[in-house]
Amino acid sequence: MFVLIAGRNADPGADLAPTLARLGLDWTVRALADTAAAQALLDEGGADVVAVDGGEARAIDILRRARDRHPQAVRLLLLPPGAEPSTSAIDLAHRHLGLPLQAGALVEAVEGISELFDVLDNPDLKARVGAVVQLPPAPETYLAISKALSDPKVGAAQVVGMLSKDPALVAKVLRVCNSAFFSGGRPVGDLKGAVVRLGLETLRRVVLAAEALSSRSGADAEAVRRRAFLASQLAARLLPGPSSEMAATAALLAELGRLLPGFQTADGSDGAPSYADAGAWLLGLWGLPMPIVEGVAFHLRPGRGSQRGFWVPGAVHVAHAMVGSLPLDEPWIDAAGLRGMLPEWQRLHDRLADLEAP
Repeated sequence: MFVLIAGRNADPGADLAPTLARLGLDWTVRALADTAAAQALLDEGGADVVAVDGGEARAIDILRRARDRHPQAVRLLLLPPGAEPSTSAIDLAHRHLGLPLQAGALVEAVEGISELFDVLDNPDLKARVGAVVQLPPAPETYLAISKALSDPKVGAAQVVGMLSKDPALVAKVLRVCNSAFFSGGRPVGDLKGAVVRLGLETLRRVVLAAEALSSRSGADAEAVRRRAFLASQLAARLLPGPSSEMAATAALLAELGRLLPGFQTADGSDGAPSYADAGAWLLGLWGLPMPIVEGVAFHLRPGRGSQRGFWVPGAVHVAHAMVGSLPLDEPWIDAAGLRGMLPEWQRLHDRLADLEAP
């Protein structure tokens, strides 16, 4: 495996070689401080893994070129402490790692993304989802808003204009905005008020829910939607910081696969693809960012992935377990050293559940 690391602050340090030797991994690693040289090397021969310092001016260009010319490559964005990825970076990078780069975190990320690729490339999963006569359509307005917001010149007025073209979607957004989670007892009657109350990122998530989770009706579908909103709010609080929005979005969509015929109760316990696998496959088809796809794919059993710490899949798992009264992945909880956090997480859940209560 050829690993290309680019950026002045992206040197993996002396512990990478012994870590690879200890794990028996046959990696060839090239670390280049000059991003122009890294881009030229990528153009010449490609790479299996591309990791770029997010502080570099060429970072987004390198990730975009890796995606376009070598789509099978794992793409990693490296961020200094406290930095948040841009909308473009979220769309391009499979995962975000902190700087200084740690050998264990690099190996874990690469192995985890490779495992996710294996899940999404499962022939049985492809055949079962492909047999569904009518798949839910892609959330076109959400994708359009996401693309627009990658431009720093786009603001609330443009987003309101895009939404206003679909009156049915506007009605769904306003209904959610006036729910107990967001209303604060004060009704909102128009999109401008919704933007002020929710903010653009949360509004974008509400639009996604209105489009993606409204393809079916009935008591079961309504239960999925109620759990989705509560779990989304909880996941954002469980994982504060730069990954909070991704955790919230993944939790919102975690049960999307339940809306597909044949997957309503498929939990994967029999070895067959689960509704989590089916939902992740559909999100990948729609082109949603890979951290969100990963969060959905592994949320039933986060121990399936290589992520040992607490990140998006873990936050989605805990949120849905608490909201749906499902069992936690106890071995993963203990392996990640998270058992001491459970009482506080339960308190967060209980406070949100009280808000939802009529």
